Amino acid sequence: RPRTKFSSAQLQELERSFREQRYIGTSEKRRLAAALGLSQSQIKTWFQNRRMKFKRQT
Repeated sequence: RPRTKFSSAQLQELERSFREQRYIGTSEKRRLAAALGLSQSQIKTWFQNRRMKFKRQT
């Protein structure tokens, strides 16, 4: 599967959600996926990668 290029609007919403909670629950994952037109696995992977980025920055 090709790499996902997130739009700036999608990234804005993902970052906002990440600031509120670093670990995403199933219901929130479902809500975000529907709202942003992405799959739940794309949301899950984005959060995993974002946590690693966060960890490297600290």
